[in-house]
Amino acid sequence: MNHTTPKVAALMGALLAVAAPAFAADTVTSNLGVSAVVLDTCTLNAATALSFASIDNSAPTSQVVPGSLAVICTSTRSDISVSLGSGENASGGTRRMISTDGNYLPYSVYADAGHSSAVAAAENIYSGDVTAAIPLVIPVYGQIPAGSYNAGLYSDTILVTLTY
Repeated sequence: MNHTTPKVAALMGALLAVAAPAFAADTVTSNLGVSAVVLDTCTLNAATALSFASIDNSAPTSQVVPGSLAVICTSTRSDISVSLGSGENASGGTRRMISTDGNYLPYSVYADAGHSSAVAAAENIYSGDVTAAIPLVIPVYGQIPAGSYNAGLYSDTILVTLTY
């Protein structure tokens, strides 16, 4: 009489009963940390450049164009200031654009719509407060005096400084 077959069958049955099915999945959880640092800073952008486009030499009056700067800070600040440099081609206190041919075209910058006083180099065009996350738009105006100028493509760059 062979008793091994029932013993093997009993052993197999016991193993199948305690073994987890191969298709069962385990679930494991964990946490994912999330953090950020918002820097306490301000940015300055030329929202609208001073672009005179085409100058008419026959115009009897000066030509004026509007522009603007935008300041935005991550926190509310008081007593910020924005100032303008003289430009890359200034001479004797006069701002000048230069053409690709080396000719100069004088211009002035104003901080008021009435063009009452030209902004000098390093002069503040804004001093005051700025509210967090709300853009502060600062108007500027460019003016080219009436005159006869050499034809050409003129440009200049003014350094704008934000102090906060």
